[in-house]
Amino acid sequence: MNEDAVKWNERWQERAQDPWQPDPWLLRIRPLLPVGPLLDLACGRGRNALYLAEQGFAVTALDLAEEGLRQLRAEARRRGLDLDVRRCDLETLPELGRERYAVVLDFFYLQRSLLPALRDAVAPGGVAVLRTFSRAGDFPGEAPNADFVLEVGELPRLFVGWQVLLHEEGLEPSSKGGSLAGIVARKPLA
Repeated sequence: MNEDAVKWNERWQERAQDPWQPDPWLLRIRPLLPVGPLLDLACGRGRNALYLAEQGFAVTALDLAEEGLRQLRAEARRRGLDLDVRRCDLETLPELGRERYAVVLDFFYLQRSLLPALRDAVAPGGVAVLRTFSRAGDFPGEAPNADFVLEVGELPRLFVGWQVLLHEEGLEPSSKGGSLAGIVARKPLA
């Protein structure tokens, strides 16, 4: 098991009793999401995946940490939800499928080398949703690892040619320091 998997398995063991609350920003943007197959990248314990499955999405949830996935599977069973939950090392640049998902969701996992596969996985007319740490805004501190922090204006540049339904950056602080950024971008039909 690699170092990252060990670290995340320990984190999810420590947070096993945390509530299953979806991200507040996801609740805000929910009306922008077309219902259909949904891919949740780096899902962790699956708080967003569970919420969206309850909303009628056919959810595929991927993560490296088996502990988080174990908790997600158990909670999905308890709620009577059918999710496709898979262990996946996203750093190996897995095949995510081509134009397969109505929604691809990526919260707090920035791996720039994965972004072309993420964009390819979105079906025409579907949306990509990214939310993570950013250098934008006037908030103290910085996220723990600068490699995983967005530059000012980076998200819209990643989705040139797509319809940006919502883009926010630097409007709210991150609990880890710095600020947050998010985008909901619709893939063109043609």
